[in-house]
Amino acid sequence: GSGNHLKYTLFGDVVNTASRMESTSIPNRVQCTRETADLIREQAPNMIEVERRGETEVKGKGKLETFFVNPPKDGFGDDWGGDGGPGFLI
Repeated sequence: GSGNHLKYTLFGDVVNTASRMESTSIPNRVQCTRETADLIREQAPNMIEVERRGETEVKGKGKLETFFVNPPKDGFGDDWGGDGGPGFLI
């Protein structure tokens, strides 16, 4: 049987913003919005560092303050995705 499986659909602004963060970032860096940076600082203050990138022109949104998510200094090991894989998702 198929059992009960939850399904989630993301659409609209959240998907557009994620796409823009990816397309305006630089290779091998994870870029996020101020809102996400604030959540990271609140929920993982000693584990994950966010670095202010500055204002980034984002299609359909204008200039947004953006941040880079830096790999944790300790505790994640190879799970971060240092091999180019997606070991950590925001």
